[in-house]
Amino acid sequence: MLLTNAAEGHQGNRVAVRKDLVVSVHHKFDKDENGIITSKTFVFCPPHGTWEVSEPIDHVVQMLNEK
Repeated sequence: MLLTNAAEGHQGNRVAVRKDLVVSVHHKFDKDENGIITSKTFVFCPPHGTWEVSEPIDHVVQMLNEK
């Protein structure tokens, strides 16, 4: 899956994640130090970690379900 990184310092960079490694996906609204609220989707791929991406959770789930 080709996603857009939303982690601090890496925003906008593209990241490729193997969908067979994804265990769970969840969504959260996040507020930065300036009070700006952003929407982030978290893609959990143990033991490699969690990717914060800017794609909506529905889009990520759709990508996971594609063959």
